[in-house]
Amino acid sequence: MLKLMNKLYHKDQVTIDVVNALKVKMEQAEGNINDLYKQIFLNYATWYLGFKENEMGITKRSESYLQRRNAIRTRLLGVGTATKELIEGTVNAIEGIKISVTLKDMAVVVNFLKVESNEARDLAKSTLAEIIPYHLDLMFIFEHIKWKEPKQITWAKMKTFTWGEITDSVEGSLL
Repeated sequence: MLKLMNKLYHKDQVTIDVVNALKVKMEQAEGNINDLYKQIFLNYATWYLGFKENEMGITKRSESYLQRRNAIRTRLLGVGTATKELIEGTVNAIEGIKISVTLKDMAVVVNFLKVESNEARDLAKSTLAEIIPYHLDLMFIFEHIKWKEPKQITWAKMKTFTWGEITDSVEGSLL
């Protein structure tokens, strides 16, 4: 900015101080504008998540930005007639979740193909409960089991089964 002024002012200390103060304020304003622009996009939003949660009636369940973004994303996507595509698209938008949906005999069968965290699984289940009409049953199938999950079963109980029986137990009948 100083370069745009007449050369007479280049050596004046008051002018230099005013220009430097203006430069600091303009950089702060530019940072605020860039931050406000980032808040528009859900993947980058931080402080704006609270406003969106209040607007959508979502109770804050987690301190994690990722979980809060997932909750908002599923609420935005899960509006309309509950078709197979809507259900899959909404739940698959949650990071760490991959599902496939089949409709069978007045029931929605949700096959969890990938679950990376318990929080993501719980969010997927609550989202499904909101999307699925009440007159349809909701059934879950888990195609995976992490070693941490079956805490209630001991090795003594597992010895009575073969490895094939354990791996085929995707509906939780064994575990």
